[in-house]
Amino acid sequence: MHRRLARPYGNTVPATRLLSLVFALVVLWMLYERMSDPNSWRWLADVENGENGAPPPAAVPAGFEETVVPGPNDLDAEALDDFRNQTPLIADRAPLKAREMPLYWQLMAWSRTQPFRELEQRALPEPAYVQIWEQPHKYRGKPIRLRLHIVRVLKWDDAADNPLGVKDVYEAYGWTDESKSFPYCVVFPELPPGLPVGKDAHGEVVFVGYLLKIMGFEGFDAKRGAPLLIGRVRTVAARPAPKPLSSDPWLIVILVGVGAVAIASVYGWSVFGARRRPPPSPLPSDLSELGPLTGNAEGSASPIHVSIEPAAAERENPFPPMMPIDDSNKPSAN
Repeated sequence: MHRRLARPYGNTVPATRLLSLVFALVVLWMLYERMSDPNSWRWLADVENGENGAPPPAAVPAGFEETVVPGPNDLDAEALDDFRNQTPLIADRAPLKAREMPLYWQLMAWSRTQPFRELEQRALPEPAYVQIWEQPHKYRGKPIRLRLHIVRVLKWDDAADNPLGVKDVYEAYGWTDESKSFPYCVVFPELPPGLPVGKDAHGEVVFVGYLLKIMGFEGFDAKRGAPLLIGRVRTVAARPAPKPLSSDPWLIVILVGVGAVAIASVYGWSVFGARRRPPPSPLPSDLSELGPLTGNAEGSASPIHVSIEPAAAERENPFPPMMPIDDSNKPSAN
């Protein structure tokens, strides 16, 4: 007797199942193209092999000599206490006022007492913009490190009348990858090589310095503000733009063609193959027409007759006879 294999999903594979497989392959290919782009892993490179997630120090440009003036800074407990005692004079989210200028120059003096590399090593790396905005008092007097996309650099050459004797002061506006469209305003006394000056000046820099206040200013349509920080700046290489997904038309045509051929092949095999397959024979209405069963336990092909009729003796007396009782071993009453 011919055995038929069980097919729980039918005799053919539906075309929709193969179409889903083709789409899954396309999605996997797109993910592979995206993941093979190094720019996709930039967020890992931001924590660039430093201890405790701190990025490595920015390189000092060759031939650039930074000015270091010995003096007290935030590492000096007395100087730090003096700064904190004057912080009630600072008004956040307001323009820079004359009473705040002594603290302004004090922070610039602190940044000039330390080389860029030394200040960067102990700076707080990339604090969240919203934390600085909402709690500026927690960050005043502490060194901060920011990587900025500069969009404007202004030079102020009328700053000679100051306690530090600084001739020029540069003011730059920029944003970080975390702050997005919310800018920072950073002030520094030395312009690093490679950073242009102008209203539309663009560059990539690393800033290290101190927060003075949240400075308010008039925007185009409303009052706005930006954290004002004072310190040192170094230029860094710009990050490459993210590589777009591959849009090679030939590759897309090949993928679409292969998918169409595969779907057409499966559909044709399921339709035309089913027509050539003979239909299963119907069961007879009278099961007696099947005849005697064939085969035995040893797999022999010799016919055997299986009878379901009971024996004659069993029909007359369906109960088996009772076993005789042997009284020879029965104990005597005496």
